[in-house]
This record gives sequence, structure tokens and C-alpha cells, in this order.
Amino acid sequence: MKRLLFLLLVFPLLLVSCFKGEKGKPLVTTTLPVWKSVAYYIGGTDFRYYSILKGGESPHGYEPKPSDYKKLKEASLVIIHGLGLDDWALKGIDRKKVLDLGALFAKKYPQIKRPDYHLWMNPVIMEDVYFEVAHRLTAFYPKRETYYTKRAEDYASMIEQLIGKMEGCFKESGAKAVVVYHPVWKPFFDTFGIKVIEIARSPEEQVTPERIREVVEEAKSLGAKLVVSESFSDRKVPELVAKEIGGRLLVLNPLPSDNYVSALAEWGEKICKGFKETR
Repeated sequence: MKRLLFLLLVFPLLLVSCFKGEKGKPLVTTTLPVWKSVAYYIGGTDFRYYSILKGGESPHGYEPKPSDYKKLKEASLVIIHGLGLDDWALKGIDRKKVLDLGALFAKKYPQIKRPDYHLWMNPVIMEDVYFEVAHRLTAFYPKRETYYTKRAEDYASMIEQLIGKMEGCFKESGAKAVVVYHPVWKPFFDTFGIKVIEIARSPEEQVTPERIREVVEEAKSLGAKLVVSESFSDRKVPELVAKEIGGRLLVLNPLPSDNYVSALAEWGEKICKGFKETR
């Protein structure tokens, strides 16, 4: 009986202590789930994490809710894509705590200055992203620098292995060109030297019958038979293009909601299969 009474008295105190400990950890708020994934796999349980978008939604034109702004203001570190994609997250936020990846890497990679360039679709740039996030998290826990850096090295190594695997598979397929519905896919295929034919050349472009004819003609001249589109986009136009070129439509989610490396592996596997089936 005394033991039961002791547990009843002590257990609530332990819960309060754990809650306070969790609440006291620095909060990393990100605009996209892919940045949350990167931060989590570097920082682990040292931090709390919150992503405004949850995966599968388009960040273009997103309107943050009051709860989103609360998390942005509460955050110790805010990670954004930049390049105009998620500037909606900067309203009323202290810029000193913002890691703007687009602004940072535009100095090293001139090609990302395009306003519709999506950083996470370039696996080479993503290797640098892991190291930069590790560097920023180290500012909160300097003694964890070696651990965070090692985590970044591990993920960069996995990305390197996947790049090599995809290069070999794409080369074996003989693919020289691909049709994409949205510019989001261009950085991915550019990484492997595959010519990209964009149906919509910007997120805002209204695709006309004339544009469809241009795409079909170019695809036929380059021997492109695979059309890649997004899970959140209307399929009518890409399906029409695939039919006109005698090819196949492949629908993928370009906004990973969990492990980036797993998403990259899935893209590579399905795209390689698509290339081989349409050659």
C-alpha cells in the first residue's frame, strides 16, 4: 500500500519533469517537411521539430495559419527554402534566426538563382544542406559538433551511393531526354545530364494547345517517351502528352514528408524503371 501511494505521488512529478525537459529544448521550425527531416536526422532528440507544410501540398501561394506563425515566432531556428518559394514564412520573424538555404547556396551554385529552382531535387546540393544544418545545430550544443557532423557525413555518403546507382541505371536505360509537367523535376534530371522538356515552364504558366504541340514535337525529335508529373497536379495535360508521344506517365510526389534519402531512392528506382519500360 505504501509503495502504491509512493508511485501515485512520484509518477505525476516525473511526467511534469519530462514535459518541462521536452518543452525546454530548442524548437526548429521549417516551411517544408524535407527540411524537418534533415534537421531531425542530424539533431535527433536534442531538439523539437515542426514543419508548416506536412507533405503532398504545394508551397506555392500557401497562406500560413495563426498556429503556423506561432511556431515560427517560438522557434530558435527557422529553416526556409528561399528563392521566393516560401517567403510567406518571414512575416514578423527575426531574420537572425532564419537559415535561408536558397540565399546561402546561390553563392556556390549559380544555377539555383532561377526562382523556380527546388533545392531538394538536386541531390548534390542536398549533401551540402546536411552539413549546413549540422553547423547551425552545433551553435546550440557545441559539444555535439562531432556527432552532428558524423550524422551529416553518413547521410551525404548514402546520397553519394544513390547518385552512383542512378547514374548507372539511367545510362543503361539509354534515356537522353524526359518530359516533365512542372519545373520542380528539372534539378533532378539536370544532375544526371538528361535533357528536360518542361510542359509548364513556371508554376504560374497556363498550358496552351500550342505549348502542348511544341512539347510533343520536341519530345518526338529527342526520343523522349517518359512523362513525369506530380501527385498534387491535374493529370489531364501530362496524360495527353504521354499519349501523343506514345509514352508513359509516371506520377510521383516531389515533396518528401519523411526521410529524404528514402524518397530519393524511390524516385530513382521508379524513374529508372520508367525509362527502361519506354525505351
